[in-house]
Amino acid sequence: MNRLDIISKIDDSKFPSHILIIPDGNGRWAKERMMPVSFGHKTGADVMSDIVRQLSKLDRLKYITLWGFSSDNWKRSESEVTFLMKTFKKLLKSFYKDFEKENTRFIHLGRKDRIPQYLKDVIDDLEEKTKNNTTKIASVAIDFGGMDQFLRVVNKSRLYYNDKDINMEELLSFLDSGGIIPPADLLIRTAGELRTSDIGWLNGAPTELYFEKKYFPDISIDNIYGAIIDFSKRERRLGKRLES
Repeated sequence: MNRLDIISKIDDSKFPSHILIIPDGNGRWAKERMMPVSFGHKTGADVMSDIVRQLSKLDRLKYITLWGFSSDNWKRSESEVTFLMKTFKKLLKSFYKDFEKENTRFIHLGRKDRIPQYLKDVIDDLEEKTKNNTTKIASVAIDFGGMDQFLRVVNKSRLYYNDKDINMEELLSFLDSGGIIPPADLLIRTAGELRTSDIGWLNGAPTELYFEKKYFPDISIDNIYGAIIDFSKRERRLGKRLES
């Protein structure tokens, strides 16, 4: 029995509703092959495109989040950053027809004021064209950092509420997601790195972590299915004490 058949038999209570992927290792993968880092990013983008399309076919998966570029990644060389921005533009444009077909809404997570205008235009257009789609939500974090967003949330709340007390629902509405994307059930990070980095509220109380040793360009949808199977076998108490 293949892994897709196995996950089709997983009980709904054991199936993740939200999967977050941190695709790490593109540069190291390329260097080991004596290729430029850009080759690793291009290959990684192709892999990501296929994974998103395959995950979109899973009816029980309601949220798919990809962390593409952190707020700290601006420290990389100008040439690498430029290549990444152009790669994101091409990747997002390739999702137009798929998101329409699958009734998927797209939401960008992160700052829009520092990314190139050509990428912002694509992001804005994709968000506008899919805003009424309701079956799934796919989000890509570009120029995103948990602490950076925390600061922006605080500043927005002070601006709108003039230092008055606000409730949790109001606070969450200031997130880049508008409060409609919950923390991930399953966070998958590749390249053997045993940390979640500054992913903010997306790594929340219910989040289970899965670390894959392979570099991201070597990942296939079968590896993601394996992570879902592993998730389904875990005992998730979520603060409760299970009865003996």
